[in-house]
Amino acid sequence: MRKRVLSTLLIVALSTLMLVACSNKKDSLVGSDAKAGNSTVKVIDILLTEEEYGIGVDKNKPELLEAINSFIEEGLTNGKYEEITGHYFGGEGEPVPIYSANKDNSKDQLIVATTGDFEPFDYDDGDKHYGIDKELINAIAESLGKELVLEYINFEILFATVNQGKCDVCIAGITINDERKEYVDFSIPYFHAGQCLATRKDNTELDYAKTLEDIEKKLLEFDENVVIAVETETTGEDYLNGKEGTFEGVKCKILRCPTLRDCLIELNNGNADYVIGDSAVLKYLIANG
Repeated sequence: MRKRVLSTLLIVALSTLMLVACSNKKDSLVGSDAKAGNSTVKVIDILLTEEEYGIGVDKNKPELLEAINSFIEEGLTNGKYEEITGHYFGGEGEPVPIYSANKDNSKDQLIVATTGDFEPFDYDDGDKHYGIDKELINAIAESLGKELVLEYINFEILFATVNQGKCDVCIAGITINDERKEYVDFSIPYFHAGQCLATRKDNTELDYAKTLEDIEKKLLEFDENVVIAVETETTGEDYLNGKEGTFEGVKCKILRCPTLRDCLIELNNGNADYVIGDSAVLKYLIANG
């Protein structure tokens, strides 16, 4: 139990440092204006949820889970994880391209289910794979003496794929929750996250908000004239539907999109009034959009 508490505290501390570093790098991303495509977008920097990311592991591979947990714990204390995140937050080096081997049953490989559409945790450029998650799982594979194989799968079937033994693990900015635990065993958390809202700069109706209660009261007032875009099958969608925490869910229209980037495009194009998504990812996409 002591190790688990220590890990969580380190995650919270590192996440805070990363967001501060990212803010310094981008002239302040927290609640600031940032370009997203051809439009100007701002983040309403109040967390609606508290989440932790973990790696989903095949329930039939407890030794693999133990090895991954050991690597994460060591990485949080020996600087390895901070080194990886520094490639994406804070300007400490550049993102490192990760390459996938071809699946070969005759070799000792780590088969990883992922998505490739969740910057800065998981994204691609041709055969080069980038992101915090990609660098982390590659480092884990190397520590295990295994060849890394990346299998690209839609997010909504990641967990069933691992559960069926088609992949050893899944990683893609995955929030740990009880529903997903039915399919996979989760590693200890490696990132502390939360959902927040983004909107266009000229939308001032939530400028007064200072607390979660302020945001949720306004969300409950929205009718069908208001549209909130969200990536499908995510914690943000669960939150809007009243399945996350104590929030009862919205009555406004929900626009479900394949990715969070698509949500921001819909916001830019005037098809949505708000976007809900992971705070760190929203800030990264807006700053680098």
